[in-house]
Amino acid sequence: MPLLTVTYIKGRPGATTTALGLAASAPADARATVVECDPAGGDLMRRLDLAATPSLVDVAAAARGAADADTAFASGVQPVTVGDVVVPVVAAPAGGAQTRAALPELAGTGRAVLMASDRLVVADCGRLSAGSAAWPVLRLADVVLVMVRARADELAHLREALAELVDVGTGRLVVVLAAGGVYPAGEVAHVLRTHVSEELARDPGAVEVLGPLPEDRKGAAVLGGELLAGSRWRRLPLMRAYARVLDDLAAGLTVALPASPDPICEEALG
Repeated sequence: MPLLTVTYIKGRPGATTTALGLAASAPADARATVVECDPAGGDLMRRLDLAATPSLVDVAAAARGAADADTAFASGVQPVTVGDVVVPVVAAPAGGAQTRAALPELAGTGRAVLMASDRLVVADCGRLSAGSAAWPVLRLADVVLVMVRARADELAHLREALAELVDVGTGRLVVVLAAGGVYPAGEVAHVLRTHVSEELARDPGAVEVLGPLPEDRKGAAVLGGELLAGSRWRRLPLMRAYARVLDDLAAGLTVALPASPDPICEEALG
């Protein structure tokens, strides 16, 4: 099954929350698994009160001798419950050194553990910089999802990184606008595509823009382990937005994903 990477260039637009939200929104048969590949270290252990082991380190160790990616994954997965869904998570230690050491074992030539055959892997690659150890992970991805707030400063940083992002691999490059921006998606798409076409001499269709995601503190709190999910947690604005993003990404992920939910009236969500 495919690899979906989630990353960002500037600010803190909620990449880890988005990775978990997308995995929680995927159908059960996709076996969507979140893997923390952030070279700065993981957040989910402390955010969701997970055990220190097993972790990304165990998967990397297993990758050296495992016959296949599926066996390696089994050594590092912990379950995270979101509402009525259990999301397998491979958490990374908070210290970035262990993650940086593990990443070559997961994405190195001849291993590519992240290309598991039995699951959709959602890799949280954290903040992307020129020398990030996460670049090899992005090169394997079927879809590279870059989060950004539609603000002048964050968009400027994204535009400077577009040359590398457009050429990073053969997968789709999708920009998802996080909450808190000031420019509409259509305007952002026009600016980015113009830059790709005129400054980079690339196909302007190489970059897509989705969103913006809604400002939804309750949804973020559910995914962050700060609030128990009620029976209607899937109807929270943020979760509905993640389902629509998955619907838009379905073709690039080559896996059956849920259709966007029908519009419904907002109501109190218990």
